[in-house]
Parts: sequence; structure tokens; C-alpha cells
Amino acid sequence: MEFIRHTTGPNFLCSVEISAFRPECGGETEYHFILKPSSGGSFEQQLAQLHSCLKQILCQPEYVNARPEFIRYFLSDPMSQRQWIRSQQEFRPSCPVSVIGQSPADGTHVALWVYLREKKPAPERRENDFLFFWTTERYCTAGNVTQQTQKLLMDYEQWLRTNGCSMMGNCIRTWFYVKDIDNNYTAFAKARTEYFARIGMTDKTHYIASTGIEGTNASAGSFVTMDAFAIAGIKPAQVQYLHGLSHLSPTHIYGVTFERGTTVSFSDRKHIYISGTASIDNHGNVLFLNDVKAQAMRMLENVQVLLSEAGAGLADVAQIIVYLRNGEDYPVVRDILSGKLPPAPVVYTLGRVCRPSWLIEMECIAVIPFVQ
Repeated sequence: MEFIRHTTGPNFLCSVEISAFRPECGGETEYHFILKPSSGGSFEQQLAQLHSCLKQILCQPEYVNARPEFIRYFLSDPMSQRQWIRSQQEFRPSCPVSVIGQSPADGTHVALWVYLREKKPAPERRENDFLFFWTTERYCTAGNVTQQTQKLLMDYEQWLRTNGCSMMGNCIRTWFYVKDIDNNYTAFAKARTEYFARIGMTDKTHYIASTGIEGTNASAGSFVTMDAFAIAGIKPAQVQYLHGLSHLSPTHIYGVTFERGTTVSFSDRKHIYISGTASIDNHGNVLFLNDVKAQAMRMLENVQVLLSEAGAGLADVAQIIVYLRNGEDYPVVRDILSGKLPPAPVVYTLGRVCRPSWLIEMECIAVIPFVQ
């Protein structure tokens, strides 16, 4: 994994953290970018800075063949800010875009995660039998938490079917953003479990790597928002599920239904998707109550166990999101993790974790070479 850091734009208005996986066999390079404003100003000014910086980076010869496949905006107030994203002229992506209400923990108004792949001419492509489907901002506004959760899952399954896929066979990763999570998570988790059971997904089969976290979209009537990633053409033998049983419990023992992590092996690389991971033990108990420093260290230890099970380590991590329940913990956590995490693109956001006693959670994506 190659890590690059840019500070770009007039007066260094934007920082860009980049990871690049370049396979030795000459296949497609893939990138993760995290962009953050480096200065103050209004939301509109910071958004324009990010778009201008991203456009500037993509014009460099190294990235000329890289195309965004997925973008997520982390916003302090999506209800009022979302319209500005659509109106910006500096950068208008054609890929799926996710706009999530999660304030950047550093006090800025917006941060940006971009996933890109280098487009090779068709005869040179190695993975042209696979299609990556990023689906963003699925939600509905009618009904309660249970009804909205089941409706958005049913609609997503129907959409997958129209594209020759299914949730059980092709969905690799989901993100669920739950409004007022302290009060609504139980109903959401129960509804998800019930829907999964209806389509044959149980603890005897498998679930999906996932993060369930506080977050909102731009619709006042929505309780749950879902982003998802699926791969068409994938075979069961290419997918492995991670458990980390020395440190973590199966999720179903405490009433939730997701995989701790999932890997997908291609001809030249393995993608590793680590779900939202917190300070938990192998009995499902929260560790180190009210101690964010100790929770951060146990969280990181749990992530390392999952990565190791996949044949990877922290040096292979390409992208990281850290969620904090309390904004005042950001300087402490940043200082602790900066000495432990790799120099990968990372964004810290304010998002309450699904149990009130959890103060911090992280997720990540890693990429390693795969040799059959």
C-alpha cells in the first residue's frame, strides 16, 4: 500500500490523504481519498475548496485515468447543506454520491471520502467480469423505524434482483445511519434481523459486513438511511467472513445481525471490509466503561485481530472512519491513534455508536495482493 499526503490550493486550503494499491501484475490501481478543509470559513467556502482541490488532484498525470466510483460527504447539517453539493460547478461527479449528516470531529463543516479506480482499456482489464454496485441514500419516510427499515431492505433486494444479484449472494457491505440511535437502534436491529430471516440469512448461513451508527439524511421524516456495496459476478468461494472469536463474540448472541468483517478475493488482490468495531469482548460485553482512551486501544486491538484473520495488518489499511460519541474526545483520541494507525486516509466524525456505553468505533477497508 502506498500513502500520499497533499496540502493543496491557494494558501493550503485543503488537505488530501491518499492511499493507492498498485498490483505488481499491472492490473487496475485503486485509490481512496479523504479531503478535509485546512482553514475556516463557511460551509459553502469549505465545500468549494474541497471540490477545487479534488479537481486539481485529478488533473495530475498520475491520476488522469482514475475515475471516482463512490463519494461520501460528511456534513454538519445535511438538511440545509445538501443543495449546495448539487449546485457546485467545480466538481460534478457521475458516480453514486452519499450525503450523510455526521459532523467532522475537527470542527469543520464538511469532509469527503472518494473511492477511485484506474480505468484500463478493456483488453487489459483483469476484473471485467465483475461489476461494482455502490448504492447510496436509500430511505423512506412513511411509517415507524421498523416499517422504514424493512421497506428500504425490501426495495434494495428488488433493485439487486433487477441487476441479476441478491442481497444474500452479492451484497458485501452496508452502512445504516439511524436517527436518534439511542432510542431507535433496537427497533432497527430487530427489523433487520426479521427481514434477513425471511430471505434465508441466519446465523447458520451468513450476514453482511456493516456499520450501524448515528446519522441523518436531508429528509426530516426518515429514521434510517442505508448505503450499500454489492458485486455482480462474485462466487461464494471468493468470499470469506471474519469472526475474531479470541476477542469478539458472534453478533447474533446480543441480538444484532452483521458480520465482523468480509473479504473478497480477486485474481490479483483481496479486499477486506472491517465492520464498525468497538471496545467489546468475546462475550459481547462493553469493555472500559467511561474510558475513551482504553476503549480506543481495545477497539484497535479488535480490528487488528480481524485483519490478521484475513492475512493482513494495519499497514494494509487503505481507508479509515473513526466515530466518536463525544466531540470533546477528539483531541485525545486523535493523539492516541495517530501513533498507532498507518498513514492511511482517515476521517473522524461525530456519530453516536449503537450502545450508549461505547464512546468510539472504527471501520476500515484494507487491500492486499492475492496469490491463488
